[in-house]
Amino acid sequence: MKTKLIKFLKADDRADVRMIGAVVGILITLIIAALVFYTIAGNIDTAGIDADLTGTPSANATDDVLEMSGTFFSIAPIIAIVVVAVVILGYVSRIGG
Repeated sequence: MKTKLIKFLKADDRADVRMIGAVVGILITLIIAALVFYTIAGNIDTAGIDADLTGTPSANATDDVLEMSGTFFSIAPIIAIVVVAVVILGYVSRIGG
């Protein structure tokens, strides 16, 4: 049963197109997320929040969100590189196997 499924999946050429479509979708989603976040983050008046709410959780939350998003968006290109590498390795193994 298992071998029939594996043979069927190896013979299915549509999987390559679907995998490339999924990769393109993931990369477009990351790009849109970065654009939307930085558009919103650019309009947050952190100076006004800090002046009005010194030491409150609201002022600290804004700073925390900006710091954490900076960390995520610095890791996002690595995610994109890994996804593309997986696609390339999958394609190369399919050609070789």
